[in-house]
Amino acid sequence: MGHPSARKGWAATLLMAGIALLWTHGACRAEYLLSPGDVVEIAVAPMPELRQRMPVQPDGTIIIPMLGAVMAAGSAPQVLQDRVETAFAAKILRQRMPDGRERIVLLQPGDVTTAVVEYRPIYVSGDVLNPGQYAYRPQMTARHAIALSGGPSTVRGRPGQSGVEIAEAEREYRTATSALAKEHVVSWRLAAELDGSETIKEQPLGYLSISAASLADFLRVETRYLQVRLKETKSERAYLESMVRQAGEQIETLTTQVQGEQSGLQADMAELDRVNKLFGTGSLPSPRVTDSRRAVLLSSTRRLQTIANLTQVKQQRDELLWRLDKVDTQRRIDVLRESRESQLRMTELRARLDGATEKLRVLGQMVVLETGANVARLGVTIIRKARTNWDRIPASEDTELMPGDTVEVVFRREDASTAAVQ
Repeated sequence: MGHPSARKGWAATLLMAGIALLWTHGACRAEYLLSPGDVVEIAVAPMPELRQRMPVQPDGTIIIPMLGAVMAAGSAPQVLQDRVETAFAAKILRQRMPDGRERIVLLQPGDVTTAVVEYRPIYVSGDVLNPGQYAYRPQMTARHAIALSGGPSTVRGRPGQSGVEIAEAEREYRTATSALAKEHVVSWRLAAELDGSETIKEQPLGYLSISAASLADFLRVETRYLQVRLKETKSERAYLESMVRQAGEQIETLTTQVQGEQSGLQADMAELDRVNKLFGTGSLPSPRVTDSRRAVLLSSTRRLQTIANLTQVKQQRDELLWRLDKVDTQRRIDVLRESRESQLRMTELRARLDGATEKLRVLGQMVVLETGANVARLGVTIIRKARTNWDRIPASEDTELMPGDTVEVVFRREDASTAAVQ
């Protein structure tokens, strides 16, 4: 540990340095120096007709009636007020009365006031929608200036361009990018459906500025649609296979029934032949013959009806087998047709994206921000004139501006892990 007197001297030095820093900061914040571009208003209380607004000229002077050119640039408003008041006090001021007479006006301290009514503008440049010149307002921050310029944008507009036109071009670009990315996911889903897979194979889309979250949303929706389509196809196949099995069972039953009815018909015909012989010898009465004939006719009719039912069921089974065979074929035909339509839509969307990109190049310089491993962070720099030099001051969106400042807005690429820590 050092000597007590040395520690006291070091503490006193730090205290004095802190006081000096606070005093300097407070003085810089409190004092505003006029500069060309500011507009001041001079008022003389006893003579309202002398009230006038005057811009600070490029040479730093203001032109005051009765006084001429008075230096204003580089002076605080209070200093200018004292200077103007001293100049007026050296003049003999005459005021014409309503009755035509003139009277001499004697100024008192405080009769002359000077106020800044319009500050020199600020400028916004860089990655904003509408860079350019904007009016300064007291306590204005960089955030306010960026909002006035249309907000951060991946399009650097040129001065004089219509903000609406640039915004429309950027909207077209973003819409075409999103639609093209979605169509790519649709094509991946169709490829998976052709393969019978329930998983979509994602492919890189490096040439599209699409966020990972948006792409994940498209994949989630199309994966769900793929699963529904495959389930629907599987259900249709299961239904047709079930109907084919039922038809087969009916065919077996009807075939057995036809065989049984064939045997019954043969037995009835044999009985009829026997009855006819007995009737010929006079051993049986005619009603018995009639009954035997009726039995043969009934057996024959029943057999024919069963054969007709069997034929109909076989036709139904053949139709079901044809439909079952067509399920996969028709599905492939439908998917191939949708794939062709998807390719046509992607060609159209690429043309729209190229058109929007070209329009952005005409209107301004397009800034492409990478997604994935890199993220974009908004950087703000304030360019401020200090006496004869221009200082570049790193700032945030909440930094308060001074008249004449230039706010430079730039998207900076950072590693996602670094940005997360910050």
